[in-house]
Amino acid sequence: MKRKLKKFFPNKEYNNIVEATHLWKLIRKLTGLSVLTLESKEGDRIETRFSSLGFVFFLLWFTIYFYCTYKAHNEDQTILRNIYSTKLQRYGDDFERITSIIYVLYSMWKLPFQISGNRLLLQEIVDIDKAIESVGVTIDYKKNATFALFIYVGQIGTYLFRLFCVWGCLGNLNSPVPVEKLYQVIFTDALSLLLTSQYCFSLVILRDRCRYINKILCGIENRESSRLRLFVYSSMPGAEKDITCRKIKDCSKIYGMIYKAVESTNITYGFALVLTMLLYLIFIILYMFYFMEATAAGLFLDTKKYIDFLICVLSELLHAMLIIFLNIYFSEETVKETRTTSFVIHGIINSDFNTQAKTEGGRMVFTYLIIMLQFVTERN
Repeated sequence: MKRKLKKFFPNKEYNNIVEATHLWKLIRKLTGLSVLTLESKEGDRIETRFSSLGFVFFLLWFTIYFYCTYKAHNEDQTILRNIYSTKLQRYGDDFERITSIIYVLYSMWKLPFQISGNRLLLQEIVDIDKAIESVGVTIDYKKNATFALFIYVGQIGTYLFRLFCVWGCLGNLNSPVPVEKLYQVIFTDALSLLLTSQYCFSLVILRDRCRYINKILCGIENRESSRLRLFVYSSMPGAEKDITCRKIKDCSKIYGMIYKAVESTNITYGFALVLTMLLYLIFIILYMFYFMEATAAGLFLDTKKYIDFLICVLSELLHAMLIIFLNIYFSEETVKETRTTSFVIHGIINSDFNTQAKTEGGRMVFTYLIIMLQFVTERN
């Protein structure tokens, strides 16, 4: 099994994060989400290119979406009302359709153009990686490539789960499946999950870079660096002092670079995440209303129909909660990793290092506090 996988995924060495995700670029083009693509050039320069293939599929999938939306509205297609007719009648479907159209129109520009062609953020990450490698740490790009694969496989699994839930429930009741309405719903869910996965992938990259810095600082604190042990055993306190101070100073600079990348991430994804979570909070309220109304009306007396109704409602609620959970979880994990830096530096300052090393540690803490102060001030 491993040999077969290696044929499809060769053991390749990557030079930067762009090359690590290059294998999945074709998938993004086929989904129409990479009209603008990023290419790695000599000197680790990142350039933006226009993809004709991505543009063709972009037009294809979004044209199908608007056609299906129009037909679903014109024919009053519905999913839940095929199982139980709520008091909202078609107004609930119309409200869901309008909010979805607004979100899709925004995503048409956001995903294929701004996020896919965001050269600035990727260039900042590449520069961070070069700075980390200059300190003597090797970046594991294979880990990033594996996580990208996991994201795409997870997305496909989520789409199939959502599709089978709706199709299976309606088929179980011998009710006609509104294909156009189903495409509209799945397409909106796909865009939201793609946006969320892109954001989470960016956070994972930044979290790993913070982890590399913390690993360097922990090595300094515990004096586990092989280079430092060499100088200690050779009775060269001056060289040890220079190496330690230089590493702390480099970590401080890299931390400032990571902060700039975080700011770029916030600018790129901030409003899009607010819109995404607002959309699914509205859907949670709407589908909870459907659930409570159907339960209060005694639909549970018809066990078969009630179970199918619950599956349709829960599939939408689970998707909405998954979107919100992923955004919060990965954001918290990244913040948790950055907080570790302050504790490690505090340990260095309170250790038995020489005065110059403690001074550099104090400067890094000062840099850390300024970054946190700027972050809080700009957010308020």
